[in-house]
Amino acid sequence: MSQHDMNLANADGATFRADANNALVALVSNSSGATAPSTTFAFQWWADTANDVLKVRNAANSAWVEVITLSTGAPIGGTGDSDGLFYKADSGSVVFTKTGNSTLQIKAGTKVWRRDGTVQECASATSVTMPSLSAGTDYVIYVCDDASLRADSNFSAPSGYSTSNSRKIGGFHYAPGENATGTSGGNTTAAINEYSLWDLKWRPSAADPRGMTLVGGGFWADIYLTGVDAITNGSSKYNVTIADGSSPPKVPTMFGGNGSTTYGSYTWFEAMELATAFGKRCPTQQEFMALAYGTTEASSIGSDPVSTAVASGDATYTSKWGCFHASGCMWIWARDRGGPYAGASWNANTESRGSEYNAPNAARLGGGWIDGSNAGSRCSNWLAAASDSYSRGGSRFVCDHLQLA
Repeated sequence: MSQHDMNLANADGATFRADANNALVALVSNSSGATAPSTTFAFQWWADTANDVLKVRNAANSAWVEVITLSTGAPIGGTGDSDGLFYKADSGSVVFTKTGNSTLQIKAGTKVWRRDGTVQECASATSVTMPSLSAGTDYVIYVCDDASLRADSNFSAPSGYSTSNSRKIGGFHYAPGENATGTSGGNTTAAINEYSLWDLKWRPSAADPRGMTLVGGGFWADIYLTGVDAITNGSSKYNVTIADGSSPPKVPTMFGGNGSTTYGSYTWFEAMELATAFGKRCPTQQEFMALAYGTTEASSIGSDPVSTAVASGDATYTSKWGCFHASGCMWIWARDRGGPYAGASWNANTESRGSEYNAPNAARLGGGWIDGSNAGSRCSNWLAAASDSYSRGGSRFVCDHLQLA
């Protein structure tokens, strides 16, 4: 062990020189030892040989911060600032585990840098403290400076805490019904959607992770159909009016909206534009077939669902991944274009944003509420022009999966 209190006391020449040499050895060896130095200073280094970790004292001189593994020199989860350390024992999965319809745990081996500069390590799987959960609501999971792990619907800080003593590390959606377990939809038993679980290194590529579910580990899909007030509520919100040709959504500000102006229709062009505002896209046919899997096939709901609320009949059309109204409820615009082509002439169908020449049609997917046995996860219609707008036509958006090492 090479440690020193860094206090050079008055002494005779030989004694003083020996004391000074000991201090220098402590400095060059980063105060190495199996136990922490008895006297500490802000920003002091300590090579913790018992745990094979190089640590540095925080600015308040109140805790040690882990930096690298001594034997390998590998950074511990990444470092640099108070948001730098989020280490997962398994980078190939989300850090949380669903243990019940309303309970979660964080996995063993997780290390998180708290706001107070302390590294909190979960040596074993640790339960997350839950509030009273409300169906159709998104929750954030925080690590707090009192060492608690807790969920809250406030996306800034949990109740009783602030942004200075809590850190956001993930979240989930508490759905108004369980996911499909076969191919006949789900139910109306409120539960955490396990595929909606996200963390800082396992999440949608879109800026806002709320109301999304991971489909087959490959991409994220909105849990709900797009609402008319998407620019305010986000593109996936429970119990809101569904946007369609009769009830068009509001125009996003990045495309000229003022917060209240709505589109005059809901065409393929407008759906693409609105999706872009959220960093998302309309699904391809391939993506739709995956996200809608588990819905009741060859069937439709029979009447306009009107809103994204989920009644017992609506739950019949929930997918394996927890996408509600997945098929047989509302046609949704696909990213794809194809099918019969328009005439070999210019068509001014873009609302004065240029014209299209010999353009293909735009695909609609899933089937509407009156399409009966034609509806389903592989249902598609390639007859609509990109400029068409329908009372039975809405949208659902998707985005890429973001996985960081």
